[in-house]
Amino acid sequence: MIDLAKELHRPREDAGWIVKVGIGTFFSLSLQWWYLFPLTFFATGYLYRRFFDAFHRKDTDRLPEWEDWKGMFLNGLVVFLIAVGYLALPEFSYAVAKSVLKGGVLAKLVAMAFFAVTALLFVAAFFFIPMGIAQYSRHEKISSAFYIREIWDRIMNVGDDYFKITLLSIIAIILFAVIRGILPYLGPLIAAAAGFYISLVLAALFGEVCRKAYEEKESTEPESIDPQDQ
Repeated sequence: MIDLAKELHRPREDAGWIVKVGIGTFFSLSLQWWYLFPLTFFATGYLYRRFFDAFHRKDTDRLPEWEDWKGMFLNGLVVFLIAVGYLALPEFSYAVAKSVLKGGVLAKLVAMAFFAVTALLFVAAFFFIPMGIAQYSRHEKISSAFYIREIWDRIMNVGDDYFKITLLSIIAIILFAVIRGILPYLGPLIAAAAGFYISLVLAALFGEVCRKAYEEKESTEPESIDPQDQ
């Protein structure tokens, strides 16, 4: 059972949480300008470390330190590549739907069907990505993040909790997208700050539930390399 109030408070148990979240907010804001996009890999890499700590039973009452910048950037790049791999199909479906929408009445009906399929594909992608990242963290191979059958089996080991956290993630993504849209100036800053904080909460939750998915099926496995040592 997820105690959401407790989880929302957990990052603040770190004495330096304001500074750490502030740095993450700065890098998250880079998403607003395409030419600064690579800087977001630092924020993504930091979130991966938060996930890693929870997945490997490290101290999650303390947030990771902002250090080993090269390793953090590479961690973020790997997570980005995994996400791109899962989002490629729904993005393609969305592009097809937009192009078909320009046609007549029949074409518009077909486009609506494509949009519905696209929405389902996006949900499926967000559903598989966290466990795919867990697979990568466990096996240290990007290809392992796309072992769909194994990922599905892992998810089924934990069921409800994984579904709930995924749903919370999707709601958060939609909420922060709306905030950015309706508040032209403050919106991006609020979305970056609140979004990074909530992402820290979700990263820890996903790390813990993914760990349980492995523990249900395996009693022992080889230790993975700490991302800060890579």
